[in-house]
Amino acid sequence: MQRFWPLLLPPLLFCACLKKTGPQITLLHTNDIQGFYWARPDTENQNKETGGLAVLKKMLEREDGALLFDSGDTFSKTQEGQLGGFNQAVERMNNLGYTAATLSAADFALGWENLAPALKLANFSFVISNLQNAGGETPQGVSEYIIIERSGVKIAVLGVISKAAFPRVQRNAGLIVLDETEAVKTAAAKAQDEGANIIILLSSLGAELDAAAQPDEKTLAEEIPELTLILGGNAEVAPHGYDKISNTWISRARPGLLEAEKITLSFDSALQVTAYQNEQILLAKELYGEDETLAQAIAQGRDSAKQVAARQLTELKQPLEIYPDKQSSLGVFTADCIRRWGSNDIGIINSDLFLTGFQAGPLTQVDLLNAIPYTDRVMIVRMRGDELKNALEHSINTKTNWPQTSGLEVSWNPAAPPGQKIKKIFVGGAPLHGATIYTISTSDHIVAGGFGHEEFLNVFQFANTKSEVRDILRWCVNGRKTIPTPSTNQWKEVK
Repeated sequence: MQRFWPLLLPPLLFCACLKKTGPQITLLHTNDIQGFYWARPDTENQNKETGGLAVLKKMLEREDGALLFDSGDTFSKTQEGQLGGFNQAVERMNNLGYTAATLSAADFALGWENLAPALKLANFSFVISNLQNAGGETPQGVSEYIIIERSGVKIAVLGVISKAAFPRVQRNAGLIVLDETEAVKTAAAKAQDEGANIIILLSSLGAELDAAAQPDEKTLAEEIPELTLILGGNAEVAPHGYDKISNTWISRARPGLLEAEKITLSFDSALQVTAYQNEQILLAKELYGEDETLAQAIAQGRDSAKQVAARQLTELKQPLEIYPDKQSSLGVFTADCIRRWGSNDIGIINSDLFLTGFQAGPLTQVDLLNAIPYTDRVMIVRMRGDELKNALEHSINTKTNWPQTSGLEVSWNPAAPPGQKIKKIFVGGAPLHGATIYTISTSDHIVAGGFGHEEFLNVFQFANTKSEVRDILRWCVNGRKTIPTPSTNQWKEVK
């Protein structure tokens, strides 16, 4: 007689259907802060005070234990952000307790020579998976990827910068941006080999870009299914909120730090993601309040920026222009300024020192900062005449960083072979002599072999004055009633 054990069936069924749950992890994400460090009226919040770092800090107090990430473009759009630069941005982010961040092309605007020291000040990790130096290594201060362990989950964090945008950024000679897709695939594979349970990509690319700017975040999600989550940036060309492409969630907050986003990932006992929850958190000041100490520091920074911006240096009767591929009025004026300041024979400055020229009308301190955002310092160098001619021959081969000169008159043939274009050089009205030593006011960027000026590495002797070109230019224009437009005919074409 067959016997049944009905009393055992319910427990067996119960055991088969029970689904063991695992941990939950909370992530908080910002992107495109753009220097908007303070709360301000927001039309999407009934014009109430919204956003800023001091409100974000109070909100974070309610999210103890959350991981905090940023996807780049931290200081680019405001006077305070530009004046404080990346050093101040890092200081602010340290105060907030960021876990990791990536960089956008806008963050590189001041050049690697200014960016690199600021990275060393960070108490968190900067991650870019597709950036290398000339030696083929990830630059110091940046990681290809990092792995964080939280509640038993190994979280790999990668970062990506746009290869298409990077060539527009000056002052980064020696850095190489790799193909985004291949670099992220490589970093993801390495992270998986180290046992990563999930992979998060911090991206400054943006979504749904046109063909010339791709790959975008959607493309990466389609081609790299190993990515669990893309925390996106470049939100001005993509809506905030989230989407899912294949196996990958893509999300971003509003630009300008009006919102942050909160993402909750739920896991099963095998540490597989079972649920994704996204909340766009409006940083309403009336709801969260502000951290008083941070709000006060930001207010002082804004007051200082306003004072700087309002200070008028002089009045220009005509514009001083800048061109990347030829002599220009602002370039020659600056070269002449540093030559006279150093009491030297020659002044040479590079076109890519300048982002803009000066318009006619009042010239303010902020106009000067916008035109010359870099901290290049004046160098006094000594150079033989034949070495100077050789250096200039190499410099004029670059199409976007023409040497701006003072104290020189040059006859040259642009159709001649490289190295033979310059026919005659006069210094102070006298012919250049190959064995004569000339003193030159220039910049540390040029002496370091800045883009297109590699032969200036061969200077005979140099001394760094530690005075910024920008400050010397301010000295030249401050309080002057008239600023004469300099001649730009020092370089004359001959056949």
